[in-house]
Amino acid sequence: MMMNSTTTLFTAHATENQVDLIQYNKHIMNERLLAVGYLDAARRLRDSYKSRPWDDVILLPYLFVCRQAIELQLKSNIRELATLRRSKGHSETSITAESVDERMIKIGHRLSKLINEHDEHSAQLMLQEIPVDVRSTLIMLANLDNRGTGFRYSGVLEAPSANLNFRSLGDALDEAFNTLSSVIDAATCGEGV
Repeated sequence: MMMNSTTTLFTAHATENQVDLIQYNKHIMNERLLAVGYLDAARRLRDSYKSRPWDDVILLPYLFVCRQAIELQLKSNIRELATLRRSKGHSETSITAESVDERMIKIGHRLSKLINEHDEHSAQLMLQEIPVDVRSTLIMLANLDNRGTGFRYSGVLEAPSANLNFRSLGDALDEAFNTLSSVIDAATCGEGV
């Protein structure tokens, strides 16, 4: 293939063939859909698990995409909870769209700060608290990889070796994501923000 200045990874692999087709549409992609995509990728990776020794190599990639899904869901919820607060008459400057966006940039990938901000908005809206077991999973995930690099690179995760129940781990992370993904529907009786 000849490359020129307009060739991109996407244009180099364009197709009209329905059998091989997958689409990227920048006009519909958002944080929430991307979170769902990451979780779907994690579930597909989890479903490839066959309880064989080689499967050990999928643990960190699996945790990385799960963690990314949860992080993006938290960020999406925070933005939507702030919007909901504004629509209910809350007028603090800290909940303007610009303030929330600036804070999300400063927080970056730090899960503990995202969890705290999510909890703060939920409390201000008097929403039901996240169930204790789900909150515990989120906190343990944050404690294991708060900055978002532990699952991404070898040698960064500061955790002792462990024998894990992969299905149990997957179920806990699924439950955490599913709970987070239902927060806005619960807060708006399914009407969204």
